[in-house]
Amino acid sequence: VVGGPGSGKGALCERLAAECGAVHPSCGEMLREEVESGTPLGLEVAAIMERGELVSSATVTALMRRRMRAYPGRRILLDGFPRSLENARDFVELCGPPELALHLDCDDTVLLERILDRGERSAEEARRAEE
Repeated sequence: VVGGPGSGKGALCERLAAECGAVHPSCGEMLREEVESGTPLGLEVAAIMERGELVSSATVTALMRRRMRAYPGRRILLDGFPRSLENARDFVELCGPPELALHLDCDDTVLLERILDRGERSAEEARRAEE
C-alpha cells in the first residue's frame, strides 16, 4: 500500500489486518528490532541510522523478506513499501511480484491538513507528558 504521508496507508493496513487476518509489518519496527538484537546487521544498521543516513534498499528488502517468511501462507500488507523504484526492483528480485498493489491517491490539500493535524496532536501529547 503506497501513497503520500497522511493518505491513510497505516489506517487502511491496520483495518485490513484486523478484519482479514493479514500481517502488517513495519519497516521502522523491523530496523529497531534488528538494532536491538545486536546482530552484525543490527550493528551496521545502528551505525547508519546514527549517521542520519538511510538504510540501503537491499538491506530493508532483505529484512522485509525475512519477516514475510515468518508468516508462511499469510497475506502480508506492506505499508509505504517500496519507497523507491530501487526498493521495488529489489523486492521483486528477492520476493517475487506482489499479488496486489494499492496506491492511495489523495489531494495535496488533504494530505497537508492531515500532516498539520498530526503535528498539533504530537505537540499536545508532548505537553501533556511534561506535566
